[in-house]
Amino acid sequence: MPDDPAAHLPAELTLAPHRTLLHCGAGSRVIGLDPARGVVVEELSAPLAALLDELTVPVARDALLSRAVRAGADQSAAVGLLIELVTAGVVVDASGPSRTARRRADAVVRVCGDGPLAVGIAHGLGLAGIGTVVVQAGGTVAAADLGTGYLDRDIGRPRAAAAAAAVGRVAPATRTTRRARSAPDLIVLADALTVEPATARSLTAAGVEHLHVRLRDGRGVVGPLVLPGRSACLECLERRRAEHDPSWPAIATQLDGVRGGADPPTAVATAGLATAQALAAVDGPAAGPVAPAAVDATLELDVAAGTLIRRTWAVCPDCHCRAAPHARPPRLGRQS
Repeated sequence: MPDDPAAHLPAELTLAPHRTLLHCGAGSRVIGLDPARGVVVEELSAPLAALLDELTVPVARDALLSRAVRAGADQSAAVGLLIELVTAGVVVDASGPSRTARRRADAVVRVCGDGPLAVGIAHGLGLAGIGTVVVQAGGTVAAADLGTGYLDRDIGRPRAAAAAAAVGRVAPATRTTRRARSAPDLIVLADALTVEPATARSLTAAGVEHLHVRLRDGRGVVGPLVLPGRSACLECLERRRAEHDPSWPAIATQLDGVRGGADPPTAVATAGLATAQALAAVDGPAAGPVAPAAVDATLELDVAAGTLIRRTWAVCPDCHCRAAPHARPPRLGRQS
């Protein structure tokens, strides 16, 4: 039996998330507005134009093709068009978002931090559908913490309780207390400029994925996202910095427990960028073959200048992290 090209398409199709479908005339359609990623489809017959118009909502592949053929479209032309659009990334497997949603709903993320980043990230994770978001924070809310989730009335309240309330306001279904199971899927280490070496080493040794996020000299720094046994760890970064600056270890000891600072717009933007990287880690293979940008890297955000620099960090060959366990298979390296 000859191979059916349609069988290589997903069983259910839809436009890629956040893409728009616009008309440029009877036989032309534009999918997406980004000049670098948008696609213009021209010289469409009426049945093929109608086929594209159906993709604004999830639709079964076979039913879609059947309707197009009944309307007068050539079967091979319809299949070929869909294959091109899937290859271009503007049409996707409609079951993907539901798989991602289920994965997020089952996920447990712990966010540790005593400042505006921790609550901002927790807030974003709850909105994105993470099932359990536990904030580990000490002290009480201060005026400097406001702007990313805490309210004026939270000033003076314990940060952990106020952060849980902030998550509950935007995501009532999100659990904010620990589950019975032992380890979270991801730990976000926020606000502090450095992570205690013992903490970093224990997370890596336990195979727990973790992300460091902080404000530094008025800028936001997200990363690295550590995938134990598969990527550069926090100790690798410390070693590399010491290689370039022998005085770094002495400087680093002065930063224990110190929180970085930046203006409110930078804190908000950094929390958003960190949330996106945390979600990419949780989504794992469901997000596709490309690793999150913060793996083996730090993302350095200057809101005032409008710049984002991705600084890469190589694994130290003799670091203990090479022997760390990991729970999920690796994905392909990040596209350049």
